[in-house]
Amino acid sequence: MTLKDLPIGKTATVTSVGGEGALRQHFLDMGLIPKADVTMVKFAPMGDPVEVRIHGYELTLRLADAEKIEIDKIRDTITEPMRPQDARPIFHPGLGEGGKYHVQTGEPLPPGETLTFALAGNQNCGKTTLFNQLTGSNQHVGNFPGVTVDRKDGAIRGVENTLVTDLPGIYSMSPYSSEELVTRRFVLDEHPRGIINIVDATNIERNLYLTMQLMELDVPMVLALNMMDEVRQNGGSVRVNEMEEMLGIPVVPISAAKNEGIEELIDHAVHVAKYREAPGRQDFCDVNDHNGAVHRCLHGIMSLIEDHAHDAGIPVRFAASKLAEGDQLVLDRLNLDQNEKETLEHIITQMEKERGLHPRHCRHALQLHSKSVRRRGHKAEGKPRARKKRGDRPCFDRQIHGNTGVYRHYGSCILADV
Repeated sequence: MTLKDLPIGKTATVTSVGGEGALRQHFLDMGLIPKADVTMVKFAPMGDPVEVRIHGYELTLRLADAEKIEIDKIRDTITEPMRPQDARPIFHPGLGEGGKYHVQTGEPLPPGETLTFALAGNQNCGKTTLFNQLTGSNQHVGNFPGVTVDRKDGAIRGVENTLVTDLPGIYSMSPYSSEELVTRRFVLDEHPRGIINIVDATNIERNLYLTMQLMELDVPMVLALNMMDEVRQNGGSVRVNEMEEMLGIPVVPISAAKNEGIEELIDHAVHVAKYREAPGRQDFCDVNDHNGAVHRCLHGIMSLIEDHAHDAGIPVRFAASKLAEGDQLVLDRLNLDQNEKETLEHIITQMEKERGLHPRHCRHALQLHSKSVRRRGHKAEGKPRARKKRGDRPCFDRQIHGNTGVYRHYGSCILADV
């Protein structure tokens, strides 16, 4: 049975996602992956498209695309009642978080040097509203080189020598769309001094997928937890300090629409950029998961390519993850010789063998990796990477090797029933 045939109000479990190319990749990034639960919300008046709910948010699909998604375990949708909250105000650490969560990567920047920031986040998370709050009317609109993607830059109001670039809304750093390519090129090639990652607090689980990838870029970073006013209205709360401790970056609750928390966000962003405080943690591999198969795979790749990544100006952790995902653009930039490419092939093949993965489905390994990470009453699932064609290197995403374990952990345990 396919998703196209799922009745309204029924829930099913995804078994496979068909199709190919960028569209299939987009669906995978949005969470339409094997073992994920999906609910049919409604059909359009003419029957096409359809609206489904997955991971707590709505997604619109054409019938032709829904027909490519196979499902089973059809059942009635059960709405869980909201559980009582044990929410209470907790002191939020000051600038630098007391030095607990960040790693200073060099000497502080000299006075007068421009602090450049990349503003990155998912679509529809309030990014444009936040950009307007940060910059006011001090904006310049243009295009990124070589693409018809708008570029907006602006100085932070009241803060000298700053420049924020509003990057396109994306769901991942995969090279499958012009928006994703623009974001990746900007961070890797233009070397912003800091990243402001805006996250929808009402849907942390989905948004932190991009966060984990941004953290691998080893750039000073602040997480702006937006729409906190909606979280409070719904009776929810977020354990911000625990998020900071686990992620290793400052987390600032804000409401961009109501201009709440913006000044604190600016203070934190300027601080981490000026003092070059990179994320305090990037390695979320679980050495005990399947005898550390993915852990050894990623660290083996990192050892293999470390000098090439340095020469190419690509953070080694980010490069290793992308190579494991079959990212041809990263592979080309690293300029590996034939022996190194064969070694890379063997490393990934060994991981697949130890994980019991078919090469075509290795990106779906996340579900197996994150068994211990569960939402209260729900299995934690992740977003795998899709292979573009059969000859590509089989790929898996950070949710397989542990980043998603943390990401799912935040979406389930730190988030208090939002």
